[in-house]
Amino acid sequence: MTTTHDDVAPELIDAMVRLRPGGMTWRRTFPGRPDQVPEARRFVRFLLADSPVRDDAEQVAAELAANAVRHTASGQARGTFIVEVLRRATATRVTVYDCGWGPTPSFTRRDRPDALGEDGRGLPLVAALASQVGYRGSQALGHAVWALFAAGEPR
Repeated sequence: MTTTHDDVAPELIDAMVRLRPGGMTWRRTFPGRPDQVPEARRFVRFLLADSPVRDDAEQVAAELAANAVRHTASGQARGTFIVEVLRRATATRVTVYDCGWGPTPSFTRRDRPDALGEDGRGLPLVAALASQVGYRGSQALGHAVWALFAAGEPR
């Protein structure tokens, strides 16, 4: 019998845990659906339960996961996104990997004709909450969008 991705409970899809010098990295793959964004948020909250940057990191994870689902191939049928949390003594980094075919992330607010519009506010919010932000990758291969939080510096 072959088990498909849809037959496995989300809590069993938990990703690998890797030891790193001075810290740990956790990864989890989520189905690329909007209902998985709160699950990604809970994943980060659980891992950072005792961290002073927990709330900001949780908000960032939710924003980046929502962007992956909404703006990339991650949100298409059988799409996925990956949330990675790297925790070291000096910093915590949250990274979300998407499946590609989305726009290049921009962390600066672009002027919009509709000042009350909701689009375009998420990545500037991420930049405001984190010590550093960035991305790597390409439209064809996908992006890894990350936010770094210096230890003990909630904003």
